[in-house]
Amino acid sequence: MYNTFGTRCASTFLGVYSINLLLTDYLNFKRVKKQNFCFVIAIVFFGMQQMISQTIVQGTSTMSRSDLAFAAKAGFNLSSLGGDSRYDYAAKPGFHIGGLVEIPFSDEILLQPEALLSFQGNGAYFDDDINLLYLSIPLIAKYNVWDALYIEAGPQLGLLLSHNIDRETYGNSYINDPDVNSLDVGLAIGAGYRLDENFYFQIRFNPGFVNVIEDFKSKNRVMQLSACYFF
Repeated sequence: MYNTFGTRCASTFLGVYSINLLLTDYLNFKRVKKQNFCFVIAIVFFGMQQMISQTIVQGTSTMSRSDLAFAAKAGFNLSSLGGDSRYDYAAKPGFHIGGLVEIPFSDEILLQPEALLSFQGNGAYFDDDINLLYLSIPLIAKYNVWDALYIEAGPQLGLLLSHNIDRETYGNSYINDPDVNSLDVGLAIGAGYRLDENFYFQIRFNPGFVNVIEDFKSKNRVMQLSACYFF
């Protein structure tokens, strides 16, 4: 079971990373200089999620391989960079796509690691939109509060894979040499509704704790509406 679980996780992660390379070339983004380092961090973080999952499986005698549920996930983003009120932080539409695994811990509590490509940024900040492409890795705890309704919360790691921020992006003199953070740490808070065995819908708010542009108030704020299809 563990080999199969690890293989599926690795396949999902590599698939998401391959989509990132295609989007980066298509959108002509500038890749983050520390991309290789971030990729290693992502593998370690996702590996930790796998270890946690295996620990839960080992510690729950009634759990079997069939209890693990894999799903594809995609949806709509509405994002901005929250921070300094002197500037216009208009919302930017975007999307996210990836996969997840649902691991039951009890009848009411489930663990849900995810790996998503998230296209976000800011709609009207300086002369041009700010476009950010993240590999988002949430580790979500789900609680079944009533019937098919769930509440969700957990930490989220964001690895900035591509962006279009450079000196020419800015139409003022406040920032001449932008330094972009390649790592974001935040929360994922929301709710979900299970329609049937295959379809699950989510609404989620993801606040980031790290400035996208160093020494400047520019934290990620992302509202997400998602649809998941369980195999």
